[in-house]
Amino acid sequence: MTKNITLLILIFIISSCSAQENLKDFYYPFSNKTETKVYKYVDKKDSTKIEYWKVTSIPKTNELKTVSYDSDFNVYNTFDEIITESGAELTAYSDFELNDKDERKEIKAKVIDKDVYNWNGDNEYTYSVKYVNKYGRFEFKKKRKKIGFETITVNGKDYKTVKFKDEYFINAIDQNDEYRFYQNTFYAENIGMVKYERYIPNRTIELELAEILSEREFEKIKASR
Repeated sequence: MTKNITLLILIFIISSCSAQENLKDFYYPFSNKTETKVYKYVDKKDSTKIEYWKVTSIPKTNELKTVSYDSDFNVYNTFDEIITESGAELTAYSDFELNDKDERKEIKAKVIDKDVYNWNGDNEYTYSVKYVNKYGRFEFKKKRKKIGFETITVNGKDYKTVKFKDEYFINAIDQNDEYRFYQNTFYAENIGMVKYERYIPNRTIELELAEILSEREFEKIKASR
């Protein structure tokens, strides 16, 4: 009887470890060399609203760097991470805004909490930043919790995904105001994020992966605009 109980405990531990490790496979992939992929995301309800996320993996330093562009190829955010044994941690965060001369200005944030994506999805975790822009002081926080695994269809393709509930909190300190919303985010194995469903007051935004471009393809499209 004791031997059977010990065997069951070992099976449980091995199964738990495998489940934890599997979540890593759903995040943006690393190759054995520096590589850049550009993820093109399109609003399901309005195909003119496009986002391009240029994701560069640097295995030598275990870094993941993302530059996000809007439909007009303007940079609106940069997001730097380091890949550790337990997950992806935020190291730098910047937003961009137009100044009085209509020039894009980088707003660098201070990282407070750093957990972006954990290989072990059992617990809720958070990343947060503080920054100051032309409207005043802001605190931004994102809390993430794993919901489970789900097969979804995006643009005619079926993906096995891990689903998260992400809660967003934006505190506009000098305006004495606070904004809250949440989204369901789906990551597919060996790809990264393929979809989110964002629920904000009075509307829902569904952003879906349309294609993955090489850096050369992206620069060619950008130059043609």
